[in-house]
Amino acid sequence: TVGAKISAFTDYDIRVEGHTDDVPIGPVLARTFKSNWELSVARAASAVRFMSDNGIDASRLSAIGYGEFNPIAGNDSEAGREQNRRVEVVLHPR
Repeated sequence: TVGAKISAFTDYDIRVEGHTDDVPIGPVLARTFKSNWELSVARAASAVRFMSDNGIDASRLSAIGYGEFNPIAGNDSEAGREQNRRVEVVLHPR
């Protein structure tokens, strides 16, 4: 699994970066998240929680949200928006 591979890099801290597309938060999500920024943080935090619950030392983990501000694809198509709704795992030497 990805978690097993990541946990093998014991000399690295793990930063999980959450991202979204640029579509404004709809009414259902707005009950929980005020903006895409908060949604992206929650997306990253969910991945961090999963890693921690599956044996990765929580002191190595951090979550950061970029909202819609760091797209990897255009937001003018559903395919592009899907690519922008993501998490990235970044390893940093300790």
